[in-house]
Amino acid sequence: MIDNAYNTWRFEAKAGKEWTMTPIKTNAVELDRDWKIQGFDGRENIPEAVHGTSFDDTEWLAAAVPGDVHSTLLAHGRIEDPFFSTNDQTCLWIERKTWVYRTVFDRPNDVETASLMLELDGLDTLAEVFVNGESVAVAGNMFLPVEAELAGKLKEKGNVLVVRFDPVVEYAAKQDVSRFWSKVNYERIWLRKCACNFSWDWSPRIVTAGIWKEVRLKVVHAARLAHLNFKTLSIGPDRAEVEVEAEVRHRRADARLTAETILRGRDGEVRYETDAKDGKISVRFAVEQPSLWWTFDHGEPFLYDLTVNLLADGELVDTLSEEVGIRTIEVRLQSESGSPRFQFVLNGRPIYAKGANWIPAHNFIGAIPDERYEDLVTLSREANMNMLRVWGGGVYEKAAFYRACSRQGLLVWQDFMFSCSEVPDYDEAFMASVRAEIVANVKALRSYPCIAIWAGNNESQAIHSEKMYYRSDTRFYGAKIFHELMPELLAQLDPTRLYWPSSPWGGNDPNSFDEGDTHNWAVWAGDVYPRHYGEASKMDVSPYGISYRRFAEDTSKFSSEFGIHGSTVKETLRRTIPEEELYYGSFEVDYRNKDYEPEKATITMAGYSGLPRDLDEYIDFSMLCQAEGLKFGVEHFRRRMPENGGSLIWQLNDCWPGISWSLIDYYLFPKASYYYARRFYHPLLLSFKEDEGRISVWMTNDSDEAFDDTIAVGVRSCFGQSIYEQSFEVRVAANASMKIVEYAPAEIEWRLGVIDKRSRFMFARSAREDVYDNHFFFAEQKDLRFSPCRLQATKEEGPDGVRVTIETDTFARFVKLECPIDHTMFSDNYFNLLPGERRTVLATNRKGTRIFASDIAVSALNAKQTQRQEVRA
Repeated sequence: MIDNAYNTWRFEAKAGKEWTMTPIKTNAVELDRDWKIQGFDGRENIPEAVHGTSFDDTEWLAAAVPGDVHSTLLAHGRIEDPFFSTNDQTCLWIERKTWVYRTVFDRPNDVETASLMLELDGLDTLAEVFVNGESVAVAGNMFLPVEAELAGKLKEKGNVLVVRFDPVVEYAAKQDVSRFWSKVNYERIWLRKCACNFSWDWSPRIVTAGIWKEVRLKVVHAARLAHLNFKTLSIGPDRAEVEVEAEVRHRRADARLTAETILRGRDGEVRYETDAKDGKISVRFAVEQPSLWWTFDHGEPFLYDLTVNLLADGELVDTLSEEVGIRTIEVRLQSESGSPRFQFVLNGRPIYAKGANWIPAHNFIGAIPDERYEDLVTLSREANMNMLRVWGGGVYEKAAFYRACSRQGLLVWQDFMFSCSEVPDYDEAFMASVRAEIVANVKALRSYPCIAIWAGNNESQAIHSEKMYYRSDTRFYGAKIFHELMPELLAQLDPTRLYWPSSPWGGNDPNSFDEGDTHNWAVWAGDVYPRHYGEASKMDVSPYGISYRRFAEDTSKFSSEFGIHGSTVKETLRRTIPEEELYYGSFEVDYRNKDYEPEKATITMAGYSGLPRDLDEYIDFSMLCQAEGLKFGVEHFRRRMPENGGSLIWQLNDCWPGISWSLIDYYLFPKASYYYARRFYHPLLLSFKEDEGRISVWMTNDSDEAFDDTIAVGVRSCFGQSIYEQSFEVRVAANASMKIVEYAPAEIEWRLGVIDKRSRFMFARSAREDVYDNHFFFAEQKDLRFSPCRLQATKEEGPDGVRVTIETDTFARFVKLECPIDHTMFSDNYFNLLPGERRTVLATNRKGTRIFASDIAVSALNAKQTQRQEVRA
């Protein structure tokens, strides 16, 4: 289909392969150009003349739509970069201004008999919309689209559209929050707005405002379509039953409305015609030999093209198109024996969920380009992740995110946007806004095959369980939303997916290991488990209390949130910190860390890596602690499959260049934990388990086929001397874990020859090239007595990137490759290298930027000297 002026044309193949063009008497005119903004000290200072065509706005700032005020001011140099140094503090004045957006547009031609609808998909947050000085809509919810009927309100030329944004902080200051509890901030309780705008323990305070989604003028003749919904009802051996629905909004009651549904796949297309009845169209049909949608690790995420054409008295008046997938999704909550489980089942096949938690991809949410979503989803898939959890303190993401997940084969755990607070569920206006929000967003997202589950909120239920102990009023303000309103609406709007009241949820305490999903913040935060509903929370912020080894105590059914803090790469710090402050312990380095208890980083490093002496050691040590800790936890969770059905790390990404729990930093530089995730989320995983002095070796197989292999298990010294080695023939069933061998405490000394645990390590190695080696150290990193190694790195430039071949004379720990050029990726990184081994790593750039051998540095934790040889192709 193509757009031509204000008409949309449909191409159709006729007999003899001739093509005809049929005009559709409906169109959407995108109002995304020629916007300007200006700030005022209150509504009373806005001149009435802004609504007139002759108003002089030459002093106003040109603004991108979608976008926001902050990014506009930054683009014009009116503020310093909020992400550099402490500049975010100098931008706080923005949130107290009244901001006005303004544009001028002409009425579409030939619309005298048509209806004109102004559609604004997202306004952030308290806004009023004016057309030619007349108020046509009021917005009070960032997550709700707004529309207004404009028939009879437009001139042929020079219509003025104005959107005024009132400061949310002034509104919030007038609300009574005395009966509630809230984590981080109380201003947000009454606001339906991105919660982390008000800061979080990984984000600065940047309270945005603006038109953050698309704006259009839609011309409607007899009727229009809305909310296309595709459902897979069942899948059999050779066919699938599907249903297509859409809402039909009438303008002419006398018109006969019919719909043509077209589903196109690799084997052709099917077409069905039906009448519109009771304000909707609905058609069920069978798809023979369907191509199913799978996560990328279990098959092809095949997408069909779905088109619904609406005809009035035989004339085409509207059309909607979407990419859809044929698939079923459920969550198995019990095993065959009746014990609790939490296991996703895709197309009848149990899968282990591997992934991370998603936060907003930038503090300036409205200005995020589609490319950034695509990049982050691609990086997730390349780290062998098959699920991302959209966290409830951010936003219902833009379509670009869900399209990327659907196309690349990643499932999405979708929270509703409530996090870590109570809300006024007794207030009629608030509840009406929430109801509309749920309806609008479920309708917008339910056709994406990637959506796997709806969750009512993030941690609100679990935190209430802890806060009850301190309060006389034990009511949970929000229960009416999560336990009454949401399940009622989802039963109507999307009965194909599980609704889960909260995350975490299940058992006597919402965060119980006994059933449901769990957030494990014993590690890093020091929470003490188990606890029971209404008990006071307990904390143990000691080296043991926050140690990653406490993951071994976690018997949860699904690990939907857990994490460890880690530094970002040095290049990111260079870009955001004044040069004179670029040292360990400086105020500026500490300012990058928004964790409320930053001393936990010191405690963690003191217990595992030892305390750093400078910034380079801090970056390496904190990254090592994060990567090794997450590796320990995920390996533990995966060994327990299917008792444990999934592990989602906190967190995937960053919204600003900070030091946080992320695997990928703000500039999209992968941290050490990202490269570790590639290995510990690989479908075939070798791992070690230590239990009361016993050490066992395991193979976990997430694939759909049995795994046959020869596994070598052994012990070496740091100089490469072989102390012990034995091979095992193994066969591991599909979707299963198996213990290969176990060594009792006494055997470790007399059989394995481990006398000095500080200078010995175990290895497990596959005979296959598609399985990563793994290593087990008998002592903490700080206590290891590994001699300094000499690395030799030979670099060769070629058309596909730079090949770096690395060798070492003794054991090399945590070999690191660095490149300061954005979007540079390494085929492997942050790995161990044994003497006598040679590892070749390919450095490429995802955006095609050329990189040279000289751009790449190679080092290791115990490297004494690195020799580099550059060979240009």
